[in-house]
Amino acid sequence: MYITKITIQNFRNIREAELEFDKDLNIFVGRNAQGKTNICEAISVCLGGSFRRARFSQYIPMDNPEAEVKIKLYFRDDITNRENIIDYTIRKNNVLINYNGIKMKDAAELYGVLKYVVFIPEHLNLIKGAPELRRDYLDDVALMQTQTHFKKLTRYNKGLKQRNNILSVNNGDFGTVSELLAPWNEILVTEGINVTYGRLKYFTFLKKRAAELYSELTNGAEKLSMQYQSSAFKTESIDFNNIDKLYKKYLSELEKNLAAEMKLHYTLTGVHRDDVNFFINGMSAREFASQGQIRSIALALKLSEADIIRQKNKTDPVIILDDILSELDSIRRNYIIHHIEKSQVFITCCNINELSALTNGKAWNTENGCFTLI
Repeated sequence: MYITKITIQNFRNIREAELEFDKDLNIFVGRNAQGKTNICEAISVCLGGSFRRARFSQYIPMDNPEAEVKIKLYFRDDITNRENIIDYTIRKNNVLINYNGIKMKDAAELYGVLKYVVFIPEHLNLIKGAPELRRDYLDDVALMQTQTHFKKLTRYNKGLKQRNNILSVNNGDFGTVSELLAPWNEILVTEGINVTYGRLKYFTFLKKRAAELYSELTNGAEKLSMQYQSSAFKTESIDFNNIDKLYKKYLSELEKNLAAEMKLHYTLTGVHRDDVNFFINGMSAREFASQGQIRSIALALKLSEADIIRQKNKTDPVIILDDILSELDSIRRNYIIHHIEKSQVFITCCNINELSALTNGKAWNTENGCFTLI
């Protein structure tokens, strides 16, 4: 699939714009806060929701709170080449959405109509940030492919909350607390195994493909490796064919930590404590990676996501890369500009010199919400 055109009125700092896109590569150049990210966000808004996770009231220009926001997104699918139109309007604090003339209840209904992968600078925190960011990332990748993972994760989190509630008010009687926790242990173990399976199913693919892409990005000079750290199983090599064995192992890890948990008042073992480690040439990326290396790892992960979509959904997703080129050397920049094949790509950057290798596609200068072809 690919996006052919977008028209915008009164979206953030974009008063009025109409852009026809290249089927392969589209680049927006300009200083910070000029509207580069806004136009990419406008695309995502029409496809299920803002990648900034913003409220729709934030789209309305601050200096014109009564303005009517209008976005029209035109795209073609891979099979029929039919043009599809998403019409997104905010009028008098109400969101109105139409897809090919059919009224939608909300933007979430359009999630997956056109598959896309997005990189934003916040994704750099995946490598050096808190463990929950990496867990959430793996869950998001799994959710992108199946809603079953969401159901398993929701049941796990509900069970975890109840278990922690019991631990927070326990009276110090080990036997009583153990008895109260038993039904919640069962839920945590059952759904914990399911969540682990869902994460590792896609982590295994990400691990292999991201390593290949990272090698290409660095022209073979650096090697990326990834490791899933399971607090219950202590390994990522898990045989899911023997569920009974996994159940007993998970349960024993929960039970052996009970004394410590009664003192701390929270659960110490489970998928909510798992993590992912990244290594470059065998060294911890969290401790030693440069900013350019961190950006390259995040990009390799995002391009691997795109390959998951291609493999499972038999379609080429649109790829949005916000501020990806900064802090990258010329080898990595040239790879991004010339070697992301199959997908339509949108890139934002601040420096026109970063485009010295550009030989195809379209580029726009962006200033005060206005876009001029370069």
